[in-house]
Amino acid sequence: MARISRRPKLSLTHEEIKYLEKLSHSRSEPASLVQRAKIVLLSFEGINDTEISRQLNVAYNTVRSRIQRVLDFGVIEGLKDKTGAGRPRTITDESRVWLIKVACMKPKDFGYPHEIWTQRLLTKYVQENCIKEGYPELSKISQGTISKILNASNINTPF
Repeated sequence: MARISRRPKLSLTHEEIKYLEKLSHSRSEPASLVQRAKIVLLSFEGINDTEISRQLNVAYNTVRSRIQRVLDFGVIEGLKDKTGAGRPRTITDESRVWLIKVACMKPKDFGYPHEIWTQRLLTKYVQENCIKEGYPELSKISQGTISKILNASNINTPF
């Protein structure tokens, strides 16, 4: 037997419905956003949460919480992820600055016979020297994380 909802029904403007319909058929938007739009549209059409959960193959609590977010914050904000979601940063801004500074220098300045850094060489240098420089959180940094930090900083590296 379907559960009876006690929350208020969704009321959407014509523009919001058009936005949700466009979003629910999008192939370029993230899949999570498309799914959220479908949840809201189905709820607006009067389909209960249990049936929405079955149709879209998502958890019942996901349906309930998404609809509640739209009721609380409106369509645009309700479809977005909560701020602060995800794993918190463990590498400080100061450590990032030091890493970028090292990447902008030549390996020869540190006693290596190379003209430019390779990912492996830069990673090795950072892991070996970060503790004495005062950045212990970099001691287990990976090549991929270094690349992400440098790419986010718009540093043109040869690797």
